[in-house]
Amino acid sequence: MARLNESVFVNCPYHRARAYLAMGVGEQIHAGRALTLRAPLAGVELKKDVLVTFTPGTDPMHMDQPWRVHWTPEGGGPYPDFDGELTVRADEDYTSSVLELTGEYLPPGGVLGGTFDYVFGSRVAALTARALLDQLREDFESRYGAEEQLKR
Repeated sequence: MARLNESVFVNCPYHRARAYLAMGVGEQIHAGRALTLRAPLAGVELKKDVLVTFTPGTDPMHMDQPWRVHWTPEGGGPYPDFDGELTVRADEDYTSSVLELTGEYLPPGGVLGGTFDYVFGSRVAALTARALLDQLREDFESRYGAEEQLKR
C-alpha cells in the first residue's frame, strides 16, 4: 500500500470551511456523478473520472468532522482505488484553516506497478490530491469572500 498525505492552508475561518466541506460533500453525495481528478504535469494535464463515495468519519477527539472518501476509476484502467479521509482542521488562530487529504491506495500491476509508483506514480498521486485540495480551497475562499462582501 502507498500512503498519501497532502494539505493546503485555506484563508477562511475553520467553522466556515467546515460548513463548506459538508455542503460540498452533500452535493456530491446527492449528485451521483463522477468527479474529475486532475494531475498537472509539466505542460500536460492528466484527467480521470472517478466514482466517489463519502461517509462521515469519526474523530476520537470530537473536534473535527472527517469524511471518509473512497474513489474508484470510472471505466477501470491502470489507476488505483483510493481510501482515505478528507478533513478541515483549525489553524492556530481560527481565522484560517487547513484542508487535509490522507489515505492509501494499492498501485495496480503488482511488482511492476509498485516500481512505477515508487518512481513516478506517487508523484502523480500527490499532484492529483494537491489539485483537488486547491480546487476546494479556491471554492471555500470564494464563498467566504462573497459572504464577507455581503456584510459590507
